[in-house]
Formats: sequence, C-alpha cells, structure tokens
Amino acid sequence: MQRVLDIDLDFFVTPPVYRPGDTGRPSPTEYSVQTGNAAFDFLRHQCGLQGPVRGFLTETHDQLFLMWRKAIADGILVPPFHVTHVDAHADLGNGDNGYAYVMTSLLFSTPEERQFPSPAQGEVGLTEVNFLLFAIACRWINSLEYVYGPGGGSDEIAPVMRDFDLHANAIRLAAMTKKNLSRAISSGFRHNVAVEHFEPEIPYEHGPRERFYADSPYDFVCLTRSPLYTPSTADPLYDAIVDNFIDPI
Repeated sequence: MQRVLDIDLDFFVTPPVYRPGDTGRPSPTEYSVQTGNAAFDFLRHQCGLQGPVRGFLTETHDQLFLMWRKAIADGILVPPFHVTHVDAHADLGNGDNGYAYVMTSLLFSTPEERQFPSPAQGEVGLTEVNFLLFAIACRWINSLEYVYGPGGGSDEIAPVMRDFDLHANAIRLAAMTKKNLSRAISSGFRHNVAVEHFEPEIPYEHGPRERFYADSPYDFVCLTRSPLYTPSTADPLYDAIVDNFIDPI
C-alpha cells in the first residue's frame, strides 16, 4: 500500500484562516508564518523526510484531486492508498454543502464514474474544502490521518462520519435521497436515518502536530499553497519545502 503525505502550507500559518476572502491573500500583519527551521524540524523528525520524494505541487487543494486522478490513470499512484493530511483544515466538507451532492448524487454512480463529478446547476461540487471527501467517494483512500497545528482541528462534519458521529474513528459515506438527507439534517442525524447504501468505511485518526510521528516512510509528498489561506510571506517557505523535500511529478 502506498503512503501519501499531503501538506497544506496553511499548516505553518498562525492562526488558521477560517473565513477567507473571495480574492486576495491574508494580511501578513495578522497571520504569522513559522520559520523554515521549525517547519523543517517537523518535516524531518516527525514526518520522516530526509530528502526529495516524488510528489505533486498545487495552488489549491481541489487541483490535487485532479492530479491524483491523472497519476492513477498513468499507473503512478495505486489506490487505495493511505493519506496523512497535514493541514489547518480537515477538508472533509466543513464550509460548504458539497457533501450533499456526494451523498445524494455522486454515490449513486460507479466508483469509476465518480472520478468525474458533474454537479447540476445550484449544487456544490469539488472544492478545496471538500476534496478529500471526493477522493474517499472514489475509493482511492483506505485510511486517513489528519494532523493539525495550533487553532486547527475539530472541523469534521457528522454526515460523513461512521454512524453520523463526530467522534467516530472512521469515515463511512452514506448514499441517501435528497428527501431523506433533508430529514436527517432536520433531526440532527439522530432518528431513523434512511440510507440507500453505505460505502466501505475507512479508518480515521486526527490529532495535533505535537502528538504525530510517522511510523513508515512516504511514497509521495504533496504540497498545496492555498493562497486564500496563506499570506504572501509564506511563499519562501513553500519554495524551500519544494527544493528540499519534493521531486515534482
């Protein structure tokens, strides 16, 4: 099984940006960036990176879904694979209602067809805050670990967790009709949730950076800039991580 380290540059930004603007980058006076030494210490001693590893570079995280799709088609990335998601955000759908499209439409197609989502007008599709949800729907991921920094974490959403429980240690997507999803949301997913079928569950772990230590090497390293969530002062760190740890595919 291949292992993927997925890093969002905003992991190294304090405090996390939770309400980004539509355009422009966060103010460097309001958001600080970790020094290269601190970031490199984490990557070397906690992630186990010792030199360049093959990987993918993106500006926004939804682009990574597309790059994974191409790498899978080319036989470079072989699903299902493990993902360690190092990010200020879980990217499981908190912040938009893309999960509704996944649950009421995408999951009713085959896993192969799900790789090409096509939401109807008015529906929210693939975005940078839900791309992992779409990758899971495609059955690319068989285990997920979310590592967050100060101020991050606790941003999972109940609809995608096993038994609709925010504290579950697994993700299990449920295919539902729009009517039944609406009823489930109204009840807080507590009473007689009608499900058409469940997807295979995948183990899920989450925790702060100080508790994380990789237990095996990574086959791929991904780095996303996320300009709406990182000030321009983070760009030199992005370049330094690429130069030292990533051999772009």
